[in-house]
Amino acid sequence: MIDKIEYNGRTYLRISAVEATEMGIPKSVVQAASKRQQWTDIRTRRDALLRACDYAVMPDYPLTDDQLAEVKAYRQALRDIPETAGDPDAVEWPAKPEVLA
Repeated sequence: MIDKIEYNGRTYLRISAVEATEMGIPKSVVQAASKRQQWTDIRTRRDALLRACDYAVMPDYPLTDDQLAEVKAYRQALRDIPETAGDPDAVEWPAKPEVLA
């Protein structure tokens, strides 16, 4: 499901790729909207993973220096996903450190 497609001055909300194609929206427009949707979904997942480990970088959370460095590296890898992955189909999610399990 694609949240939004804009074409010929019209906005289509919550439409499938099949429906959009059947309505005469060019395949290239549908594919571009689909890619944007994939990136939105990736960022949503990434943001949830970051929020889920916010507690671990608080100054009073009991981690060793090595554990904290591992958590920070994980969080940075999550933040870098949109810049390092050229294609949403090729996103490689970093491994969650054991200390967060």
